[in-house]
Amino acid sequence: MEGDSINTFRVLIVDDSKQTHEIFNRLLNLQGKMQFSTKAKEKNFNSSLFPTFSVDSSFQGKDAVELVRQSIVENEPYALAFVDIRMPPGWDGLETIKRIWELDKNIQIVICTAYSDYSWEETVTDLAAFDNFLILKKPFDGITVRQIACSLTRKWQLAQEAFQNTQLLEQEIKVRTDELLHSAMHDSLTNLPNRFLLLQQLNVLMNALPPKKILAVFLLDLDRFKFINDSLTHAMGDTLLQAVAERLKEASLESHYLLARLGGDEFVIVLSHLNDLLEITQRAQYYLNVLYQSFQIANQDLRISASIGVSIYPGSGDTGEMLIRNADIAMYQAKERGPNSFQIYTESMNSFSVEQLKLENELLRSLEKNELVLHYQPEIDINTGELKGVEALIRWQHPVRGLVAPMNFVPLAEQTGFILPMGEWVLRTACKQNKMWQEKGFKKIRIAVNVSGRQFEQTNLVEMVKNVLKETELDPEFLELEVTENIIIGEGIIIENVRAIKETGVHIALDDFGSEHSNLQHLKKLAFDRIKIDKSYIDNINIRAEDEAIIRAVISMAESLNVRVLAEGVELQQQLDFLKKEGCHEVQGFYFSEALPSDMLEKYFISMQNPSSKK
Repeated sequence: MEGDSINTFRVLIVDDSKQTHEIFNRLLNLQGKMQFSTKAKEKNFNSSLFPTFSVDSSFQGKDAVELVRQSIVENEPYALAFVDIRMPPGWDGLETIKRIWELDKNIQIVICTAYSDYSWEETVTDLAAFDNFLILKKPFDGITVRQIACSLTRKWQLAQEAFQNTQLLEQEIKVRTDELLHSAMHDSLTNLPNRFLLLQQLNVLMNALPPKKILAVFLLDLDRFKFINDSLTHAMGDTLLQAVAERLKEASLESHYLLARLGGDEFVIVLSHLNDLLEITQRAQYYLNVLYQSFQIANQDLRISASIGVSIYPGSGDTGEMLIRNADIAMYQAKERGPNSFQIYTESMNSFSVEQLKLENELLRSLEKNELVLHYQPEIDINTGELKGVEALIRWQHPVRGLVAPMNFVPLAEQTGFILPMGEWVLRTACKQNKMWQEKGFKKIRIAVNVSGRQFEQTNLVEMVKNVLKETELDPEFLELEVTENIIIGEGIIIENVRAIKETGVHIALDDFGSEHSNLQHLKKLAFDRIKIDKSYIDNINIRAEDEAIIRAVISMAESLNVRVLAEGVELQQQLDFLKKEGCHEVQGFYFSEALPSDMLEKYFISMQNPSSKK
């Protein structure tokens, strides 16, 4: 009972005596007849604090059990039963109580007896309980009966409330447990199965694969997703990943399939019950086509492609882990072929993967072993022949492989994150070297250092550049950082870093202009000091009129924006003549010099004291 609420409890009287039933009815139905003294009324005693009882009668044990059964069906259980110990010719009280508790163990029992047939200890032993019953001796005392009824029904009520609260708590725990279990096995962004659940389900499909059928694991990696994510904000990147997940769900209509997200921009599709290799290649191409259709994200039309690696069971591995690993190896092989392509795993790829892993481990130790070196390629004023600067280019002096070109290890450094410490080493080494040349009395020139997209994403990049300049005592005007066009599309931390670095006095050059999404608006937005025309255009001088027209347009537009132009990869006299005629400012390439170690470049410095002696 809570507050002043009125509680009505169902009470069952089980006795073979009609007179006993009348006594109980009279004693338990006094609610409307209770009298309170004036003194009690003055103290605000409220009769509604006392429970009321709905009394049912049964003269035999079997009938009582049936009433209890019916109360359970109607969801109106009895709270209390007064049971006579002797009810010939049927069950006695103890048997009746046992049968009642088989149906409802919560009913409070009062055993009524005029005899001493059983001691309390014997009754406890017989009923295997002592907390749900009392023994009441006949003849009854009215106060005792009502006191027992009030106390035991209250006890029953509290037990019911505790049971209900426990049920609610258990339900809440189950819901939360289910949520945690779901969270542990699903990707939070797309709600797809994660790697853990994928492996569980994949092994089930492998074990259930019918004879003469094959299973294929398709590992999809979105091409250039990092560029999209960085350029258009991470929120739009997340929205794109969700859209990709939904499209792959719609595209995978087979009954025997799994779709999961491994993390980042990697998804896995598992198809079972396939028939042959042709069916696998058709599905791979189908998924490429599905993803190549444009996505509408935040009112923007985005078109993406993917690289897919495929492993097959049986054949490519005996466990889910091996199948995913080998599909990953095949996916990287597909990326080597170019975007929007797929590759099926073969055993030879594994040896390639082992070799790549070995190369990766060796690269990660190259700094501590002092195996990295810088070579420097001159940048020449096209009109005067003067040395205007040099570009610092990294090389790896491998103890076994020899001098390793950047194209063979820089992409690996990007993938592993090693590009960050390596890039800082390049910047510090280049600045230190340029300061040393100045101290030796050579002409003061700028030194150009390539900075990767990963470096420009770092929030501490600007501080790191300032620290290097302070440490090496190099004036900012003699340092130029080169940024490639593909990493500065859009806004974000990269744009902020470019602008902040320019404010320090360091020059910024737009490298490989024309190799990506050429957009002269970049020149206006970021006020680059120099643009470098990509070698692919220079190679086509006197070969493709279209490329010559592009070179003219770039030089003209840059001139109007007061931006200097440098042409990369100049190797022939006719290329130099064309560029000079069109007004290009500076050139760089094998026509003048390859990239040289620092000691050989010093000899080049000396020879450049008389520019007229050069070609």
